[in-house]
Amino acid sequence: MNKPERHPDTEVLDRLRAGLLDDQPQRKAALEQHLQQCASCRRHQDWAAQLNETVPLPDQQLDRLRRRALAAPAVKRHHRLLPLAAAAALAIAAVGLFHLLPAPESGNPQVATSNQSVPDLYEDLDFYLWLADHKAPGDSST
Repeated sequence: MNKPERHPDTEVLDRLRAGLLDDQPQRKAALEQHLQQCASCRRHQDWAAQLNETVPLPDQQLDRLRRRALAAPAVKRHHRLLPLAAAAALAIAAVGLFHLLPAPESGNPQVATSNQSVPDLYEDLDFYLWLADHKAPGDSST
């Protein structure tokens, strides 16, 4: 492995990274020495740095989004007042329509009246209802 033309395969590098070569100190030392000399193998060994280059970390994404939001132009004030202006316009339109509606006639209100006399039976209806509630079970007078 000390020869520059011979590189360890990914399985050996994975075993080194997992700590499975700790029981073979000579082989581990030879691999570590090769990694110090060979930039190609160092790049394969350092997969976490490659991953960070291709997929940004969540903190980096949040920082990028925060910078983009801060760089965006500020919302103009009249855009924030637009809902208030729309509500005021609707209120004015409602009041205007209310004034345009015809007013109810203030003449003689129509009241249900009758010139006919009320029969005596209906005048004493409360008495008969009371009597029905207080009737004894054997009483058949009503």
